[in-house]
Amino acid sequence: MPSVDECLEIVEKLYSQGLPVKEIAKQCGNSMSTVYKTLDRLEAMGGIRRRKGRYRRHRRLSDEELEQIRRLYLSGASVYEIARRMDRPESTIYYALKRLGLK
Repeated sequence: MPSVDECLEIVEKLYSQGLPVKEIAKQCGNSMSTVYKTLDRLEAMGGIRRRKGRYRRHRRLSDEELEQIRRLYLSGASVYEIARRMDRPESTIYYALKRLGLK
């Protein structure tokens, strides 16, 4: 299994082609963890700029967002539509509605 240093060139090339980390790990013969470490190192060196994927850190709903969800739901908007408008997962909207006693 190649080290992080040995993977730098391979990972940079494949990542630049738009391949997902899982596929890069498979082609490189390394774990996804090693590929992520390599990407971190490449980014720190200025070699690449990381893509923002669908996996992003979860942030808590603010009181204003909860109120907006409540208003939208009571006005007839679907969970899907609320999620799309607020750029949040549907599961977050369901959780908020449950928390608000609306589901």
